[in-house]
Amino acid sequence: MITPIPPVDAIPVPAPIWFLKTLLYVTFLIHVIFMNLILGGNLLAAVFAFKGKAKHLAAARRLVVILPYVTAFAILFGVAPLLFVQVLYGPLFYTSAILLGTPFILIIPVLITAYSLMYAMARWWERLGDLRPWLSLVNLFLLGYIGFVWVNIFTLMLEPDRFKDKYLAHPGGWQLNLVDPTVLPRFLHMFLGAIAVTGLYLAIRGARRIRFEPEQGRWQFRSGATWFAGATIVNMVVGLWWLVDLPKDEMTALMGGNMFGSIALGLGLLAGLASLALALLGINSLKPGRYLWGAACALVVTLLCMIVMRDVIRDAALRTYYDVARTATHPQWGAIGLFLVLFAAAIWLSVFMLNVLKKGAPVDNGATRGPGLTDSGVHKASPAESGIRKLLPSDSGPIKAGPSTSGVHRLDDQDDQ
Repeated sequence: MITPIPPVDAIPVPAPIWFLKTLLYVTFLIHVIFMNLILGGNLLAAVFAFKGKAKHLAAARRLVVILPYVTAFAILFGVAPLLFVQVLYGPLFYTSAILLGTPFILIIPVLITAYSLMYAMARWWERLGDLRPWLSLVNLFLLGYIGFVWVNIFTLMLEPDRFKDKYLAHPGGWQLNLVDPTVLPRFLHMFLGAIAVTGLYLAIRGARRIRFEPEQGRWQFRSGATWFAGATIVNMVVGLWWLVDLPKDEMTALMGGNMFGSIALGLGLLAGLASLALALLGINSLKPGRYLWGAACALVVTLLCMIVMRDVIRDAALRTYYDVARTATHPQWGAIGLFLVLFAAAIWLSVFMLNVLKKGAPVDNGATRGPGLTDSGVHKASPAESGIRKLLPSDSGPIKAGPSTSGVHRLDDQDDQ
């Protein structure tokens, strides 16, 4: 039998297959969370900016401010899973990337353009005016292009029997895998997931602001929970569409043919329903934080189950051509240990940088750069803002007390003058 894929590299895999797959699941989970915040953040920022009310613009600005940092973390934690995919499925991944050619190479300049635009928007948000929603839509299109190309690559690598004919038909490399019926539902599943993750992030941030800005915080957490719930419900339908369009062998692997795939499907469905129920319970709760954090934990479990299911589908599709479980291994624990140390250092450094951003960075004039990632809405009040007039030496007359000096004051009372 003539194999339709290039021969496997003679160099053994540097760790057991199960260990590399575990690292793939963990690193890809972190990457997916950040990636969803980028894509969904640009969409919701555009929607809120188009609405234009003060509460919408405040929420949009808080999203835009964090996007450059989230993008940096997504890129940082996206390198590791890509390396593990190359180690485990190198001949398939590289061949798919070469067949797509130009669309794949364009990912780099498109990502740089989107990254630069997000920085510009975060820096000059107030000056951009009516351009703000349109620039967010441009970013959404650029990032959507990147996600769509990745979906094409990872679906094409499941069909190695098409490699030769696809190359002979378009040797120039300008092509996509649009004939695969699973491309569209898989992309929409990723896109709706990004909206859900961002909506839940907004809800959690809004719930934390209720103490300082009750009206803004309550609106934000309810709006975010609504976006999360709506996207999750629609995504369940799209997920069913994706499942039905899978070839028989791949669908069977998730429905009894593979123990891990079946467990992941059942647990992922239950966790998704739990996250949806908790978010809906939080919408009308006086203390929504515990419900929203519970929904977040259930959502992380759902994402992890989805990652495991993708891997099960991949192995089921490639069983005839490429059995990764039979790949030769020669553990190099020194190299793996070094990777784990550096990976832990990257996580620690990321947390440290987030803590620095929370405190804000000083500027030349002594003010603070804001609002930062976790602006509480509480600001230092100047004498002018509080209505207290500094007593000068020239004030020789008696101080007149207004009618309200004998009663209880609210902190937000303004001077009548």
